[in-house]
Order: sequence, then C-alpha cells, then structure tokens
Amino acid sequence: MHVDIVSAFDDLHALKDNWNEVYAADPEGHYFLSWHWIAQWLERRSRWFVLAARRKADDDRYVAFLPIQLHIDFEEGQGLGNIIRLGGTPYAGYNGLLTRPEDAEAALTAFAECLQGFNWKHLDLDDVYMSGERLKTFLAAFPISEFSRRKVPRRPHITADGENIDHDVYVYVPLGESFETLLDERMGVKTRRNARKALRDLVAPENELSVTHVTPETMERDLEIFCEMWNVQWGERQPRYGKFILDNSRHMLPACIRDGSVFMPILWHKDKPVAAFINFLDPHRRSMMCFLGSRDLTFHRSISPGFMLHCYNMRWGIENGYRTYDLGTGNYGYKDLFGSEHHIVEKLQISTLSGRNIGDRVDPRSLDLAMHQAVHFFRNDNADAAELCCRQVLVSDATHASATSLLAKIEAPQRRRLITDPAAHFSSAAARHRAGDLAAAEAGYRDVISLLPDHFDALQHLALLLLQKGEIGEARACVDKAIEVQPASASAYCNRGNILARLSNFEEALRSYDRAIALDARHAIALNNRGNVLRRLGQHSQALESYDRAIAIDPGYAQAVKNRDAALQEMESVPA
Repeated sequence: MHVDIVSAFDDLHALKDNWNEVYAADPEGHYFLSWHWIAQWLERRSRWFVLAARRKADDDRYVAFLPIQLHIDFEEGQGLGNIIRLGGTPYAGYNGLLTRPEDAEAALTAFAECLQGFNWKHLDLDDVYMSGERLKTFLAAFPISEFSRRKVPRRPHITADGENIDHDVYVYVPLGESFETLLDERMGVKTRRNARKALRDLVAPENELSVTHVTPETMERDLEIFCEMWNVQWGERQPRYGKFILDNSRHMLPACIRDGSVFMPILWHKDKPVAAFINFLDPHRRSMMCFLGSRDLTFHRSISPGFMLHCYNMRWGIENGYRTYDLGTGNYGYKDLFGSEHHIVEKLQISTLSGRNIGDRVDPRSLDLAMHQAVHFFRNDNADAAELCCRQVLVSDATHASATSLLAKIEAPQRRRLITDPAAHFSSAAARHRAGDLAAAEAGYRDVISLLPDHFDALQHLALLLLQKGEIGEARACVDKAIEVQPASASAYCNRGNILARLSNFEEALRSYDRAIALDARHAIALNNRGNVLRRLGQHSQALESYDRAIAIDPGYAQAVKNRDAALQEMESVPA
C-alpha cells in the first residue's frame, strides 16, 4: 500500500470524485467524512493533511483517505511538542477515515506507519466512529515498545436536574418504516400520547404555531435566529466554547445548506421563533443527525418545543426515506423516551513512551507555529521559553532565519551576563538542567565553556547531560577534559566510570571507580556503581564487598541495599 500526503487545496479538490467513490463504498463512512463537509472544514484549518492510500504507487485511484490536523503545544520544562488530531476535531460529531472495505486492513496499517513518519508525542483519536475490528488493526500498528495507548476520560457532566451524563455514550433512534410503527413499537404509552399531541398542537389553529424549513434564500435570517437563541441558551454559560461553536457554525452551515445536506426546522409562535434544530442529512446511508438545537427559554407549553421538534424531525425523516435519527453524544434521559439505542464512542490517545516527539524534534511542517509561540513568549517577557522554542526549531532546521534572529536577540543580554558573571550564567544553566530543560541547559553549559574552556563544573555537568541524552562518546570527551582540569576530582572519575559502563567497557570503568575511591574513600556512589559493574562481570563476592562498604558509609542508601539484595539472590540461584 502506497500513501501520499496531500496538503494543498488544489490537490485535495482534484480528489473529489475519487473521495466520493470511496465514501459510497465504505459502510463505516458517516456524514462528517463526506466530501462537502471535510473540504469545507479543512478550508479554515492551519495545518491539515490528508493521507491518501492506493494499492500500488502507480495506481491512478486511491482506496482510502485519512484527514488529520497537526497542532503544537508547549509544556513547561520540556518545550514544544506536536499533537496529531483527526480531521474534524473538535467540531464534528464523529471522526474517522474512509476506506474501501476490501482494503481496510492494509490501509489502516499503512496509515499508522505513515503517521509514525511525522514528529509527535500524542495522537488523539477523539470521537472515532469505527468498528472494533478496524480500531484493533489500527492500534496494533503502533508497537508497544515505542507507544502507549489509553482511554481519555471525558469531563464529568452533571446536569441541573442531577443527571450524570456519560459522553462516551452516543444515542440513536431506529426509525422504521412508518411514524405510527415507531410510536407503537419503540415508545412508552405516555411518550406516545405526548408525541401525538405535540404533532396535533403544531397544526391546531388556536395554538398559532408553525414550522418553516431553511432554504438558501432564508438561511441568513434563519441562521441568525438559531445563533441568537443558542447563545442565550448555551453560549453565555461558557463564552469561549459558545464563540467556537457559533463561529464554526456560521462558517460550515451555509455551504451545507446550499448543498442540501441540512434540514433545519424552526418552530414559530405567531411571528416569534421559539425553537430551531440543525440536522445533517446523509441520504446514502439514510441517516439524519440532530447536531445542534436551541429554544427560547421564555416560551412555555405543556409539551416542550424541543420535544415537538424531535417528533417533527423523526416523522419528516421517515417520510423522506431516512431510517436512523442520531441524537449524538450523551445519555440524557429524554433521549431514551424515543425508544433509542446506544453505542459507545470513546476518546483514545496514543503517546510516545518517552513523552517527547518522535525523533526528539518539532515536526518541520509546524515550524511557523513554533515560531509564533516563540514570539508570543518573547513579547510577554518569557525569554527562557522563547529561547527553548527557538532552539527546538533550529534542531529541525539549522538555518531557520526567524529562529536564528530571535535567538540572537534573546542571547544578547545573556552574553553580557556571561562575560560579566559566568558563575551566574552557569547557575542558571544548572537550574534549567534540574528542571528538565535539557536544550537550554546544554546551551548554557556550552556558553560558559566557550568563554572559559577549563570551567570544571560546566564540563562535569555537560558530561552528565550528554550521558542523559545518550550521546556517550561526547560525554566521555567532556569528562576526560574535566579530569584534565581537576585530576584529583573523585566525582569526575566516578562519572567517567558511569560513562565507560554505558559503553560496556567494564574493565576501564572499574579502574575509574577505583581511582575515585582512592581519591575519596567515602565515595558511596562510586562504591555502589563499582559493585554494579562487578555483578555484570559475574564477580558477585567482590560486588557484595563494594555494596557493603557503600552501605556502611551511608546506611540510608536505598539503591545500594536493593543492589546488594539482588546480588545475593543471584548468588543463591547459581548452581553449586
């Protein structure tokens, strides 16, 4: 299976017919993967990609598509990291991918392998509408030796009425062949009676109720009616969330209305709108989804306007050939009144075991986003974070002009401090090292060494940092230089032994530990580490002697006690 990465709109639009073919063929496709939805949605995304799979590199038709978005975030002490989210997140009701059924297994595996070519620390699988078989295939392609996966818990949601809502539960109503059959077979006596009364009330002249449907000609007025009611009912409670929903609704819905994939009834009392629902239509799968709803909270009747419109929607859906009425996320009690059924759609996350980006670098496709973050930090007087962002950008692109320029501005006062007070500069780098900010710490140590090549502490700390990063050869060169500067340093010889042990140069490591102990007979760490090397060489008696000496010096040295116990067990397990 060959995967191309599409990132330009002209290339995406060239796939329209191919996309529609795969959409029609995929039984697990849904409205939020339809062409008119996904093309409209991606239009406003800053870093979107569509993975497109074909059976062979020279085939002229694709058999599967996976839309994704690349995001960036900043974590204190660690810096920038990338997150991949699926194409419709977070506005779509569902996310997923499209594939011809016969190509599903190969396409899912190919997509997973392609995603591992991006640089990211988290892959968010939010609201993925996918069969268990497909999901299992996809997850299995991320090796457990490199990745973890977990279910991400939803935020707790307790309604004003005390309902504990589970948003992993998605609710739908099988509509059947007729509305009367739906009433008789799926609804209880009281709900059935109320449904019939609701629909009678809609047409009773004395109630002065009416229902209109949105059209391209009325959509500007109708959308404003909906948005105003929705904002009063929901948006004012959470202004940021409300703005997000309304901004995206104003962007997405006009094109969907013109496309004919929106059924939007508005309930009127006289000349005042009192309720409105937005339903998305998927005639190919004969499914309609009640996506958003709003009502006038000041309008009261014995039967609520929301219940009236749900009944109206279901009857309209049945009359127009739809067989599923999808009520979306959340097991609200009112949804079960309609004889609904449930399915589970969880939020999952795949993460690197290291907690850092694949390849330990920012994804090159997001460097402009990274620089935007760096500039934001710089303008808000957070020079340390800005510097870390710039250095991470330069790891991905050593010639990045904006990162180089901003880093020079950040470093100018630091250079002045380095020249006037190198000890303070070193202390700042060491503090960053303790906080886990390895990139900034390494830069600080190297700054000090560039000014003072014989700065023992900077050489020692840089050697330890390089050992942490796994750059063993350079770590050894650094510690050797530190020993040249201070040949009587027991700690330097101990660190040299640690580095040599990582290189499996055990005999030379022992000589370094012995030199450390000769210089400082109470160096418990050197004694413990010497015992570890002796164990590796199978010399358990000598290892026990080292551990005993370390514990005698520091009775609270828990790691030495643990190592001694392990050595004893190993000795007991060796045949006589």
